Parts: sequence; C-alpha cells; structure tokens
Amino acid sequence: MCAKYTPPRYCCWLGRFSLLGVLFFFAVSAVLQLLRPDYSFMGTPLSFYLLGPYNGWLHIAFYILAAAIVLLAIGCYAGSAPGARTAATLVSFILGATGVVVTALSPTDINSRLTMHGTIHILAAALAFIATSVAMLIQSWRFRHDPAWQPRFRAAMELALFEFIVLWVYALAHIPAPGFMEKLTIVLILLWLGLVSWWLQRRDGHAERRNPGDSGR
Repeated sequence: MCAKYTPPRYCCWLGRFSLLGVLFFFAVSAVLQLLRPDYSFMGTPLSFYLLGPYNGWLHIAFYILAAAIVLLAIGCYAGSAPGARTAATLVSFILGATGVVVTALSPTDINSRLTMHGTIHILAAALAFIATSVAMLIQSWRFRHDPAWQPRFRAAMELALFEFIVLWVYALAHIPAPGFMEKLTIVLILLWLGLVSWWLQRRDGHAERRNPGDSGR
C-alpha cells in the first residue's frame, strides 16, 4: 500500500479538459445520428460518418477525443501515488489516441473493394479500440495501489471488463447489427473515460478536504 500522496494541482485541470473532450465527442457523434438519416443506426459504423455531410465536425471530435485520452493518461499517471503508476498505461493510452487520429485521417471503404487507406483505417481502428481498452483495464487495476483511488477501483474495473467483453463480442461474434455493437463499445469507452476524468478533476479538492491542516487554516 502506498503512502498518502497529494497530486499536483494541474491534474484536476487535466481531468476537466479531458471530460470536456469526451463530452464533445459524444455530443457530436449523437447529433450526427439524427442529421444523417441516410445511415442506419443499427447497421452503420461510426467511421462512415467521417465521410459526407457534416463530416468535418466528426473529424474535429476524433482529434479532440485523442487529445482527451492523452490528457487523462497524463493526469492519472501524475495524479497517482508513485507505487500505483505504470508506464504501461501511458503507452497504451497514447497508442489508443494515435489510433483514433489515424482512423479519422484515413477514410474507411464504403464498398466491398478494399483499398490501402481502407486497410489503414481498419488497422488504426483496431489499435484505437484494443490499446484504449487495455489501458483502461491496467489503469483500473492500478487504482488498488493508491489509497485515494482505491474506492474507485471496483466501479472502474467492472466497467472496463464489461467494455472489453463487449469489444470482443463485437469483433468475433458477427452479430447482425455491427453499427449498434460498435457504437455500444464506443459509448462504454466514453463512459469509462468520462467517469475517470470526473474523478480526476475532483482529486485535488478531495485531497485538500482530507488534509485541512495542510491548507494553513
């Protein structure tokens, strides 16, 4: 068990900016479901919305989400006691964010013919999903080693495990609703990212309330 640790003040701001980025991505993605009635909610993956009307908004949302993931990774690393940190989460989150950016930059194939940019898109999307999901699992597990984060361990771990299972059901089970399954996986990832961002942005305030004598009052 690690000794009591007071995180740097900038961690709460990293949490706030990360939360805003996650919410922006969710809002843009949700609104596009209404603005693009030509696409089936159940059958069309989100990456198809990167093409055609309003695609610029989703491109921006993808880049902001990637930045939010990196900010959260840094915040969780700096905001955890030294014994609870691991470079594996940083590397995995950064790989996931890189996958998000490349997914947006390399358009998907909208027909059956596989192209080079379509192949890159598929590989980048797989990297984004898998690396981010693995980072979520590792980070959730590391919460056990920090007394301040330990109460969050169970909720974070259960959500990360559920998302990981849904991801592999989506990837391997060939359920006849690929759009819905992909969007469900994305929503679960966003929920975990948003929840941990919320906890992170409150981390500094909670530390102060636990240690009122340290504030000089």
